[in-house]
Amino acid sequence: MDERKKIKGIICDWAGTVIDFGCMAPVRVFVEVFKKRGIDITLEEARKPMGLSKKAHIQAILHEPRITALWRERYGQPPGEADVDSLYALVEPQLAEEVKGHSDLIDGTMELLAFCRENGVKFGTTTGYTAAMMRNIIPAVAEKGFIPDCIVASDEVPAGRPSPFMVFENMKRMNCYPASQMVKIGDTVADIQEGLNAGMWTIGLTLSGNETGLARSELAALPESEIQELRFRASKRLLKAGAHYTCDGIWSVLPVLRGINEKGSITNRMDDW
Repeated sequence: MDERKKIKGIICDWAGTVIDFGCMAPVRVFVEVFKKRGIDITLEEARKPMGLSKKAHIQAILHEPRITALWRERYGQPPGEADVDSLYALVEPQLAEEVKGHSDLIDGTMELLAFCRENGVKFGTTTGYTAAMMRNIIPAVAEKGFIPDCIVASDEVPAGRPSPFMVFENMKRMNCYPASQMVKIGDTVADIQEGLNAGMWTIGLTLSGNETGLARSELAALPESEIQELRFRASKRLLKAGAHYTCDGIWSVLPVLRGINEKGSITNRMDDW
């Protein structure tokens, strides 16, 4: 194996990638918190900015024209920074509590970790959650054997996604580089942007996370034709964002990782796979 092509590290997202199939916890909290302020947002509006830090997520929702208009109608002025802060003050403790019930590992996570351990590949993670939120997740997944080499939360760096700073912090802590021999895996457009901004390979997940937004049981109940349509739509969005490859979920990334090792060129995309 040409060492210049060998993958040295992967960095995974958390919700919708390695835990919380369908990325359910954040969506429910955002809908409930906005409702407390008299603003009804849709699930689609709650999901659209997923992957950003939670304060940036709130800002993105408030910047949606429909939401801005509803806010102005209710409060007589457009939402400002003080409103972002007040909403975040509600989101942070509620989401920190909500994530406790959404820490089940997604199938394939432990297999990917084992692959990394067997091949000397570092396994790092980034997240839109804060360090305080992660404290309610890390012990639960550790009990199941999932202990990555690095965990960096959105409030531990100057800016979260789409900036590459969480990735860079992983690289520093794990002493793993160059970025061109590392792979970012996630289920959101922001994940893909984070990886690209760091100069990494990127793999977008189509069915396990935010782009499809269905629980495991909900997805399994659909006919294959509908699953295929969901896969196509999610793949199209993630590839448009710049993803090099897309997979259904973490359970199906190993063949792509082996292929990246063989190809070695970061210019290859899914359509020539």
